[in-house]
Amino acid sequence: MRFGILGEAKIARKWLVPAIIEAGHEVTHLGRRNPCQEALPEIYQDIIETDYESLLAEPAIDAIYNPLPNHLHVPYSIAALQSGKHVLCEKPVALNIKELKQLETVASRSGCYFQEAFMIPHHPQWQWLQKLDIGKIQSAHFIFSYPQQPSGNFRNRSTDGGGPLYDIGCYAILTGCLLFGGIPEVISAVAIMSDKYDVEKQVDAVLRWPNGAILNFTISGDAALCQTLHVLASNGWAKLDVPVNPPEITHAHWSTGGLEKGTKVSFPKCNQYRLMVDDFVTRANSNTSADFSHSKVVIQVINEIQQKLGLVCK
Repeated sequence: MRFGILGEAKIARKWLVPAIIEAGHEVTHLGRRNPCQEALPEIYQDIIETDYESLLAEPAIDAIYNPLPNHLHVPYSIAALQSGKHVLCEKPVALNIKELKQLETVASRSGCYFQEAFMIPHHPQWQWLQKLDIGKIQSAHFIFSYPQQPSGNFRNRSTDGGGPLYDIGCYAILTGCLLFGGIPEVISAVAIMSDKYDVEKQVDAVLRWPNGAILNFTISGDAALCQTLHVLASNGWAKLDVPVNPPEITHAHWSTGGLEKGTKVSFPKCNQYRLMVDDFVTRANSNTSADFSHSKVVIQVINEIQQKLGLVCK
C-alpha cells in the first residue's frame, strides 16, 4: 500500500513511517504546510514533497496518515476520504460528538476505510491482560504523564485541541473500553490548570462502568514522565509496567494475592505500531467498515469531563 503523510509530526518520523516501511509498504508523499522551504528530515529524503491539498488529490496514494494537530483531524480526514483514500488518523479523531458523527457519515459513504491510530490494543501485553484469569476486575488505576512541551507545541493551545485530556486522556478512557466495555458514568473530575497556557496541565477523574467497575486516572502534561496501570480483581491483581509506550521488550506482573511483587511476565519483542499498520492495511484491503465504537466513548467521556470542569468543549 502507498501512503502519504500529512504534516511533519514527530510521531510520524519516529514511529509510523518506520512501521509502514517495516510492514512492507511505501511512503511516497509528504504534505507540508510550506513545502520546499526547509530541508526534509533524513527519513523523508526519497519521497515527493507537496502541500496538503495536492497530497490528498494525488491518485498514486492509497492511504493517508493524519497526525496533524487535533483540531485538523476531522477536516483533513474527511477530505482524504472524499478523495478516495483510506485514512489512519491520530487520536483523538474528533474534538466533540458532532464532529465525530460528520466523520462517521463521510466514512460510511466513501467506500474507504477509516481507523483511529490506537496502537495499544495490538500489543501482546494488552491481549494478555484481557485474558488473565484473576476474577472479576473491580478497579483499574491508570497514570500517564509527561513534561511540559515547548511553547510552540499545539498541546499548549486550547484552540488546537491541546491539553493532556485530549492528548492522553483518550488512553485512560480506552483502557476502560478494553477491560470493561460499555459507556461509563463520570463520577468526579478535578483539574490543575496551567499557569502559562490556556489548557489544563493535569486531570484526575473517576469513571464507573456499566458492570460496576471503577477506573481512576491521572493524566498530566506538566509532570515527570510516568506510565503505569494497576488492575485489582476479586481473586488477584495485575500491573502493566509501561501500558502505552513500552520498550521493545516489556514486562507485567500479576498475583492471586499477597504483598510480594508477583509473577513477572515478559513479552516477546514487538513493534505495536507495525502491528497496527498490518491491521489497518488488512482491513482496508478487505473492505471492512470503520468501527467508531471506542472513538464515541472516548470523545463522549472527554466532553463530559470538560463540562464538569468548566472547560470549553470544542
